[in-house]
Amino acid sequence: MGKAFVLFDRDGTLIEHVHHLTDPDLVQFKPDLQTSLQTLAKEGYRFGIITNQSVVGRGLATDADVKKINARIRDFLMPFGIVFDFIYFCPHLPMTGCECRKPATSLGLKAVAEHQLDPSQSFMIGDQESDVLFGRNLGCSTIQVKGNAQKSSLADYYSDTLESAAKWILTKKE
Repeated sequence: MGKAFVLFDRDGTLIEHVHHLTDPDLVQFKPDLQTSLQTLAKEGYRFGIITNQSVVGRGLATDADVKKINARIRDFLMPFGIVFDFIYFCPHLPMTGCECRKPATSLGLKAVAEHQLDPSQSFMIGDQESDVLFGRNLGCSTIQVKGNAQKSSLADYYSDTLESAAKWILTKKE
C-alpha cells in the first residue's frame, strides 16, 4: 500500500528565497517551518523535497554544495522529530529539456518507486507554478505558498504560510 507524503520545493517554500543560493550560511528558515511540519508528522505524513537547482548547471555550485544546504535543512529539523525520506534535486539548466526538472515528473516517479509514495494521498507544496504543475502532473493535490511568483490558478489551494497549508492538508485527510 502506498504512503501519504507531503512533498516540498526547497527555496521560497521551506527556506527564504535567495537567488542562486550556494552558501549554507545564507539559509533562513520560514518562521512557521518546524511547527507546520510537526503538525503534519503527527498525522502520519512523510516528507520529501524535490527541487530544481540550476546553480550546478550554471557552474556556481557543485552537487556537494547543494547537499550541504540540504543538510542544513535536515539538521535544523531533526531535533524537532522531522525527517525527510528523500531530497532529490535537478542540477540542470532550464533550457536543457531534461526529464528531472520540475514540472517534469521523473523525480516524483522515482519517489513513487523508491518510497512507495501514493500521489493520490499526497500533496506538493511550492512557491512557483512549476511546483504546482509538477504536483498536478504526478497526481498530487497542490498548494502554492506565497512567494515571489504570481498566484497560480492551477493550485488546489493558495496559502500565505506553511501553517495555513498544513491546516488545509489536515482538512483533506480521509
